[in-house]
Amino acid sequence: MAINKKELNNTSTLILQNLSDQNFIAADQSNPWYQFLTQQSTILPKVSAKTVRLIQFRTTVQDTNDRREFAQAIADLFSHLITNFYLNENTLIIVQANGPETLTLVELESILQTIESDFMVKAQAFIGNYWPVDEQLAAIFNEEQAVFAKSTSSVSSLATLALDYYARPQLRKSPLAQQLNTILNQDAEIKDVVIALYQSAGNLSSAAKKLFLHRNTLQYRLERFYEATNLNLKQMDDLVLCYLLITAFND
Repeated sequence: MAINKKELNNTSTLILQNLSDQNFIAADQSNPWYQFLTQQSTILPKVSAKTVRLIQFRTTVQDTNDRREFAQAIADLFSHLITNFYLNENTLIIVQANGPETLTLVELESILQTIESDFMVKAQAFIGNYWPVDEQLAAIFNEEQAVFAKSTSSVSSLATLALDYYARPQLRKSPLAQQLNTILNQDAEIKDVVIALYQSAGNLSSAAKKLFLHRNTLQYRLERFYEATNLNLKQMDDLVLCYLLITAFND
């Protein structure tokens, strides 16, 4: 039976919207993958793939119809799609079987910006690793959620977040790390330098461009920092240590 929305008052429209929302949520909660990953069921979903990855999208989409269209737009980006569902009103989950990749993280970030513009929303993506489809998958998904919760990037992965996520708690407890952080804080300029170098994989020229500095100026700052701390930011071990200290103590 078709209903002419023009004939409905505000209360009736709201009731229909609530019913639509409830049906939408109920449909996702009945998905076997939803039930397994939220540990409401111990039954493994039937799937031919031996390994899958779980891709999480956090979004500000509010309207039920917009959520459906957003889910479809995201699902269309991925080959070897098994299923997709909303974990809650703001988190879309894509379950993808292992296969040839079609999108890099950089490409996905660019496409996500276009989708954000089309739907006038904000969205973040976390690309999970491929894992065996077994009883451990739900616990792994739960941990990947915790890792993603710390992300401030548009698109991230376990590789981009794991070092900071797992090292941070231990560093914060360490008197040694606290003292090193105090030493780092004595140089007001070094934090931006460390972050730029880390993001540039230690490449001085790339880091200098990020910092809008001449390469020689950056070289001078590194030498000055080495003289003061005995930490050589041109060595990857020293650079990673300083990066972890900055991210651990400067949320």
